[in-house]
Amino acid sequence: MWKTILFDLDGTLTDSAPGITNAVAHALAHFGIHEEPRNLLKFIGPPLNESLPEFYDFTPEQTAEAVRVFREYFVEKGWCENAPYPGIGKLLQDLRAAGLRLMVATSKPEVQAVRILNHFGLAEYFDRICGAPAGNEDGARKSSVIRRALSYVGNDTSSVVMVGDRWHDAVGAHEAGVPCIGVLYGYGNRKEFEDASAEFVAEDMAALRELLLFDVKLAEGWLKAFGAGLDLERVRDNCYRGCLWPPRPRNGAPVLEGEEARRAFDALEYDTAYIFREGIAQAGVTGKVSAAELKRRQRRGAGDIYVVDKDFRWTYVHTHEDGWMGPYFCSLD
Repeated sequence: MWKTILFDLDGTLTDSAPGITNAVAHALAHFGIHEEPRNLLKFIGPPLNESLPEFYDFTPEQTAEAVRVFREYFVEKGWCENAPYPGIGKLLQDLRAAGLRLMVATSKPEVQAVRILNHFGLAEYFDRICGAPAGNEDGARKSSVIRRALSYVGNDTSSVVMVGDRWHDAVGAHEAGVPCIGVLYGYGNRKEFEDASAEFVAEDMAALRELLLFDVKLAEGWLKAFGAGLDLERVRDNCYRGCLWPPRPRNGAPVLEGEEARRAFDALEYDTAYIFREGIAQAGVTGKVSAAELKRRQRRGAGDIYVVDKDFRWTYVHTHEDGWMGPYFCSLD
């Protein structure tokens, strides 16, 4: 599904509320505005040069001065008033072990982002840490930092996704041409992600893990059940880009072909299964589906189609029909 994951920092990797809200309160007090830090959570995520005019009608000059005072506090104290979300380190470790490329795309100044991630031992998981360049307001826009991260990906960005906790992450991702996963354990909410047309919403860390590792789990389960003769480590290193044909059940059961395979598949009684195409692209969960429906789906898109029982007890493959290949079915039962 995705091979490169871009992560927001504040509210996604780390719980940064105390440091940011204390720094904002300090900056506002400089102008005689006194706010309790708990009322300033709305400042987590978007760049200050956008938030201050929006929420307090600051002029450009006031905004520049407030940003200076904010950074003065944050560099001294606020950067360490911060903590990684429970489980985020293990998730990053598992994503890297699965062969995925990880980057950070944050509106926070890059030097601060690097400092924070190094402090918490998270920097080692990322290929790139992209933040706002010093003194460049346009470079702090979410779409700008995402585009900078994408410059290290290459021309094909079809396997990239952005993960963030505010609607700015979804909007910035879409402006840069990539989808977004909104997480609800941070400081955003479901409505703002729906309004921003985020493609996915993860309720918690477990749901985020399921989204990001779904295709990897699927490929590993399929290979263990039916990939006799295939080198699991080699396929893992190749990010499952190769075709998973031919299936051979581990118990040596015969492989059915043609009409016999269609009949066997259509006769199965199952509620749910995984359906995916060659290379694990477009993976998802399906209910009961017929061989005829799979054939129609294949006509609408390139690639072989696989359907695998959720417990990996059987697999059905509908391949390109070029005179000798066709539907195949094998089972572990």
